[in-house]
Amino acid sequence: MRQLSKNTVALLFALFFLAPCFSQDMVYTFKADSSSLWKRTLISASEILSINMGVWAFDRYVAKSDFAYISGRTIKNNFREGFVWDNDCLGTNMLMHPYHGSLYFNAARTNGFNYYQSLPFTFGGSLMWELFLENESPSISDLICTTTAGSMFGEASFRIANLIIDNSATGVNRVFREIFAGLISPVSGLNRVISGNAWRRSSHANVDKPDFEFNISLGTRMMKPLMDDRFKGFGELAMGLEYNPEREEVEKPFDWFSVDATLDFRASAVYVRRMNVSALLWSKPLVTKPNRSLDFGIYQNLNYWDSSDKHYQTTPFRFSQTFALGPGINYNSSSKNKKTKLQFTTIINGIGLGGGLTDYYWVCDRDYSFGSGFSMQNKLSLSLFDSLIRFSFEANNYSLFTWEDYDPKRNLYNEKLKYLDAQGDKGYSNFTTVEASLGYYPKQNWNIELVADFVNRYNHYKHYPSLNYNAWSYGIRVGYSFD
Repeated sequence: MRQLSKNTVALLFALFFLAPCFSQDMVYTFKADSSSLWKRTLISASEILSINMGVWAFDRYVAKSDFAYISGRTIKNNFREGFVWDNDCLGTNMLMHPYHGSLYFNAARTNGFNYYQSLPFTFGGSLMWELFLENESPSISDLICTTTAGSMFGEASFRIANLIIDNSATGVNRVFREIFAGLISPVSGLNRVISGNAWRRSSHANVDKPDFEFNISLGTRMMKPLMDDRFKGFGELAMGLEYNPEREEVEKPFDWFSVDATLDFRASAVYVRRMNVSALLWSKPLVTKPNRSLDFGIYQNLNYWDSSDKHYQTTPFRFSQTFALGPGINYNSSSKNKKTKLQFTTIINGIGLGGGLTDYYWVCDRDYSFGSGFSMQNKLSLSLFDSLIRFSFEANNYSLFTWEDYDPKRNLYNEKLKYLDAQGDKGYSNFTTVEASLGYYPKQNWNIELVADFVNRYNHYKHYPSLNYNAWSYGIRVGYSFD
């Protein structure tokens, strides 16, 4: 029954998430030329096969990873055993697998397929990896994360790379643009080299490129978990990008999106403390006036938090909602002279898959429980004096429910923990984040920002005592804005 439930989840996920690809209004644009369609499909599939075989060859012959030693027997076992919940760490499942999925996605996207039409290729690439290229049981979490979050990373990186590319540029400027765009979207860069577009000059380079706002900053953060008695300092690198900030001509998925990432570092390690990606899949204007607008839309969101202050069994927080969809509203208003602007966004998500830190399930590399649930994301932004002073406030709440656990009476020391198939500790987790920032943005693009945040994690367990953790931090950082 457990195996059947995993395969059923995988099938339902595929039908739910990939169904839009076959709707009538998304017929492939090359339908009048079937030879072009099949050629592009074959090229995309060949690139996905090459990506998988290249990664597998590195794992097998260079890294010599145990999971990469495959044979006909391991493939047969994968089909027989079906999908399980794996025990990889949160960063591997919720960040690295999505990055891998973005490569599959862009193999199709850069060959002429649109957002929805690229999803089956992402799903197929992940399915191939899970069933054929590992000697471990295929992972339902990997399949979902690689496809859903991979599509987000893929479309965002595809569009960001296109912002950087300038086909009219020449010389060193052109070289650096191609290299940087290729680092953002490797498959896009490779296809530009193969096609010759990487050095082919065109005078129609900047047509229909949307506006964007990008800020990169460096600073320091002091963090204090309440179970500790002192602050701990970290270096901090923060990056934020908003694509089409005015939300003009929002007609297709990802015509508006935002990406925010924060890295904390010490002398010995670098941590992805936060990664937030929010994208508008569909939008409908409700109010459109010169100084005021209200839009309703469907959003896809990925949110990832990982505490930089880590202790065995007392890490304050670790959380991710990887596959989340939901409705939201966005309100904008400004003064008549445009020097004062207000924006408010609220989104209610259904979480298809997420992961939250648990206090009792420590198996192999995993100290978190998988689950599904719902969340609410709220953000208020206010800019004054023609954007010289900027204030923002975010409040997010996530509820994650874990329904499939293991018998707490089992002696895990007598079992092969690597193959323990469980979502984690049965119960629910409530994760709340609050962040406020105040920034000074002079006209020279340089800026300085004060940031403070608070995190609360409450876990209720069926078989164990409930626990509550809090952490808060503050920081200062200096940044530079591009637009």
